[in-house]
Amino acid sequence: MRVTLKSLFDFFWGPADARAYALVRIGLAIGGLMNLIDLWPHRLELYASTGMISLDAVHAAMHGVHYVSVFDWVGSESGTTAVFVAAGLALAALALGVFPRAAAALVVVWHLSSSHRAPPILHGWDHILRAYSLLVLVSPMPRVWTLRGSAPLASVPAYGLRLMQWQLAVLYMTTVWQKLPDPYWRNGQMLAYFSVSLFSRDPNGLFLVHHEWVSAVATYLSLAIEASIPWLLWFGRTRMLGLLAGFGLHFLIAVTARITVFSTCVLIPYAAFLEGPDIDWLASIVRSRSLGQFVDALLAGRPVAGSALERS
Repeated sequence: MRVTLKSLFDFFWGPADARAYALVRIGLAIGGLMNLIDLWPHRLELYASTGMISLDAVHAAMHGVHYVSVFDWVGSESGTTAVFVAAGLALAALALGVFPRAAAALVVVWHLSSSHRAPPILHGWDHILRAYSLLVLVSPMPRVWTLRGSAPLASVPAYGLRLMQWQLAVLYMTTVWQKLPDPYWRNGQMLAYFSVSLFSRDPNGLFLVHHEWVSAVATYLSLAIEASIPWLLWFGRTRMLGLLAGFGLHFLIAVTARITVFSTCVLIPYAAFLEGPDIDWLASIVRSRSLGQFVDALLAGRPVAGSALERS
């Protein structure tokens, strides 16, 4: 029993690389800024009291349950713009590590307020941003990669990363579970239909419609990748394969569909799985000036020649 409790304690409170928290923090800020920029042109129509979504209708749709939303008190056009500007500044501060705990708290309030004021336009990435904003807020805030300067690199408790890892696993597994009963996912025609939808970057392209076998292979492959990503990321030996599979899948989604914000936001939690050697290895690839070295290192899963990791 003592061994079990100690293992559980070490799992949550054991040491983790502080840079993993910093990567999630920066990724969350970038995804949040992309979402805010996407909403900016429509802010008055969606969030101001003079817009097309009535605040009373929003409250009625909540069936008496009251949620935190700054827009319950700020409804003017100038006030709405000010809220957006303040949210942008908070996200920038979070990315740069300037008063990160306070910035993270403001980012949580922003995502809650945005979600609860305009529920008709919520997307999957809004839920990701909201969940990970809260997880970043309650996680350690090491002084790594910040404008305030960096403290000596030291281990920090892993509990926040564990919660982020579980959240990503739940996200992918529930996504796959909800897709499986859908007849278009089951018969392999989903991507063919999606390619001619309003979300497609080329809705007039009929390649997948005329080549249904390609649509079927791509549909089933995307399901398999989504189901396997959390497990691949969890184990060190398969982590780089999980990164390649996830980044490849969401890169293809970003270039073929008008949901680039989603592809960016869903990749944020990947950083929570990275350990010290993984971050050193990725940093060595980024520092490489040779495309050949980059490809060789990526395929071989080893540091680039001359990197700090290899020398160690």
